[in-house]
Formats: sequence, C-alpha cells, structure tokens
Amino acid sequence: MRALVAVLSLVLVAVLAPSLATADEPLPLVPAAATDGYVAPQCGDADVDTLAAADCAGVEPVPSLDPDEVASPPSVQELTAKAADAVASLEPSPADLPAYCRLHADVYFYTSADWLRLGEALQANASPCADYYISIPGLAADKTLLRCAQDDLLRALGPRFHPVVEFHFQDWRDWWIKNGKTPADAAHEFLRRVRDCGYDFSRGETWSLNELHSGIYQNLPNARTNMRMLLNALHAGLPEMPESRGIVWAIGVGHGSQNLGPYKSFVEAWLQDAPFWEDMTRDVAVWGQEAYASMPFWGVTEASRNERTRNLSRFLEHPLLLAEGGPVTVGTALDYLEQTYVPLANGGWPYKTGFGNTFFAEDEMKRFVSEQTFAMKHFSQSRPNAAPDERIAFAWAPNTQCGTDLCNPASVFRQRTARILERLASAIRESYEQGGGSQEGACGPSGDHSWCTAEIPNAVFNPLWLTFGEW
Repeated sequence: MRALVAVLSLVLVAVLAPSLATADEPLPLVPAAATDGYVAPQCGDADVDTLAAADCAGVEPVPSLDPDEVASPPSVQELTAKAADAVASLEPSPADLPAYCRLHADVYFYTSADWLRLGEALQANASPCADYYISIPGLAADKTLLRCAQDDLLRALGPRFHPVVEFHFQDWRDWWIKNGKTPADAAHEFLRRVRDCGYDFSRGETWSLNELHSGIYQNLPNARTNMRMLLNALHAGLPEMPESRGIVWAIGVGHGSQNLGPYKSFVEAWLQDAPFWEDMTRDVAVWGQEAYASMPFWGVTEASRNERTRNLSRFLEHPLLLAEGGPVTVGTALDYLEQTYVPLANGGWPYKTGFGNTFFAEDEMKRFVSEQTFAMKHFSQSRPNAAPDERIAFAWAPNTQCGTDLCNPASVFRQRTARILERLASAIRESYEQGGGSQEGACGPSGDHSWCTAEIPNAVFNPLWLTFGEW
C-alpha cells in the first residue's frame, strides 16, 4: 500500500529539540506547498503525534485483524442477530439513562484499521451510559474513495453505534489541487460520496477530518483561511443533506518534547484568533487533540496513581489548560473548547514514534489504556464548566508491522490485541457504571484496581507540561 508521509511541520521540526524517546530513522519528506500553508508530515519523529503513523509503518487498513472476517465478512443480518441480546440494554435515550450513569457519555474512536473488531469488542462490553462513534478510513490507494459497505456493519452493532466517515485532508487537498478546485469544492464532492454511501447525519452519524495540520497553529499563509472554508462547507452540507457539525483531529506534539516554548507561543497566539474559533463553534462539534501519551513519560513505577494521572492530564488536556490560564482575548476559544475538547488518547500499539512510545509488553499496554481512561474521566468530573456530555476518545491503531515478536506471529498478535480491546472496553464501561460513575472503574473491578499500576523502566515525567497552566 502507499506509504503516507506523516507528521509535523518543517518549521516545528526546526525549533523542537530531540525528544528523550528514541526515534526510528525518518522516511523521506514530502515537499510542502507554499501556497496554502500546508506542511507535509514526516515519519519517524518522536516530537510529533500524528494519525499518519500507521500509514508510515505500512499497516494495511483492513476492517478486522481476524483473517476469517476479512476472507468472509459478516453480513449485516449476522451482526444484528449477534447484537440482539445487548440491544435492549442499549436502547434508552440519554434522558432515560440508568441511575448509575452520572452523565451521558460520547466515546470516539479514530481507527487506522481493525474498526469492525473494535466495534464488536465494544459492543460485547458496551455501556448504556454511552454512545460509540467509530471512524472508517478511505481506501488505501486513494483516501478520497470511501468504503461504502463498512458503515452498515458498524450500524448493525446496535443503536448506540455510529459510523464516522473520514475526510482525509492530505488526499483531498491533492484532489482539489490536481483538479483546479477549492477546499469548498472538495467538501461538496466528499459529501456527495458520503450521501451515495448511505450515511445519514440525522441518525447521529457524522464526519471527521484527519488531520488538522501544523500550519494551522503556526498561522502559515492561507492555512487557516483554507481550513475555515473547508470546515464551513462540510458543516453546511448539500441541498439534499442536513447541516452537520463534525469531528476534527488536530496534529499533536510529542509527550517527551524538550523544547515546548515555540509550540506554546504558537498556540497562545492561535487561541486569540477569535474569527477562527467563531467558525469552529459553528462548524465543529468535537475538537480532538492528538495527545498520544508515551509510556516512558507515564509509567513511573514508584509514583502513585494520582501522580501519574496528574502528569497525564497536564499533557492530555494541555490546549484546554492553556486556554483556561489565558487573558480575556482567548474568551471565544475557551468557551468553545470547554464544550467540545477531548484528547485523542493512545491506543496505538506497539509503536516507537507517531503514537508516542508504546513499544512495551501487552500487560503494560492494558495498564496504559486503563490509566488514560481514568485520567480523562477524572479530569472531566473535576471541571467547573463541564460540557453537557462527557467525552472519551482513543486512536485504535494496532501495528501489525512492528517487526519484532511483539507483533509476530500474526495469530499471537491478534490474541494480544483482542485482550487489549477487552481491557479498553471494560475500562470505559466500568468508569461510567461503577460506584455512581466513578473513574475508579477504569482501574478494574470494585475493590481491585490492579490495572492502574505501571512498571516502565527508567520512566520519568516531563515537567515542561506544567508550563501550560499559565502564560
């Protein structure tokens, strides 16, 4: 499959010092187009968080790692029948939530592959407190082309499962340049294809943008203008389609980066661009920051769970924390982010870069997703200006091409990732159902919180994220 070059702007690469984590050798860089502020991403940089890491690794975007499901995909009827026992418990509307649900929860997943198996794992351990949104990538050879059979399979998992159709920015940008079109033209053509695939935004289905590139926060020439045009057109829909406020995944900076000053200055200026954030308020319902925590900057064995959680939250929530500490000129951005922000947490395993450093054993990954869930749930419960619904988000990106015995043989890797999925689904469910919806549930059964521990050799916290609480 085509190798997609991934992550971070040339400008950012120039100003950020090397991370404490060790990166793989970078792949060749795609030249940036100077006309619209777009900066092509780069693979193998530990100072960058990017959804393109899976493409850089050469992971094939199959709907399931189960070869039987790939060779003979389940039918909609089979999935519906399989889900029948659970559907009744998932039927209530948010207004009719069980008493143990503190709030209705929206749980979002970006997927590079394995979206059907993810959906089945979540469905097997689903919570009536939550709705689940699962993205489906475009075809590997041309991501402007959609996978029109896959949305039906996710929809069949039950009324609380919503397929999300992906607008792949880099491939659609290539499309509008090649055809002499505009970002708005690309949005309209995308929506026509979405309509023809059978997506229905009136059912709670939506679109996501992968990804908002680093030229946006750097305010490179025309970058924000083009992005505003694109997102406005995606929101406005077509004459025969309703308006829809979608999801944006925003490119991130590595957990272990050691020179955050330039990035912080860029974001501070960006937060004061009121017209940009006014457009986001109108056009985008979920602002997902790619914040892929890295195990060597999380798993300090001698630290308490609360210490690890506080340090995780400083990284996961850093754009919102920066807005909260800002002057009155960030008011538009702050009002928007308080209602829409969610960190896109790390379900990428095992990677050395791109999804942080998760090149550790299966059990450590289970603890990692558990404690990330705990941190997100704890943070949302502690905010005085909480959004109407609680939100959790993960990037699910199994790395079948990791090149070591962590991902080989394929049958063993499939079993390992199935167990990680089971732990992730359970952590999310129990964090909304255990003890009145306590985040403690993310750590394991009541009275046994063994999944919120860590044992990563030489792990250290990165104190630089503390600076995002103030200007």
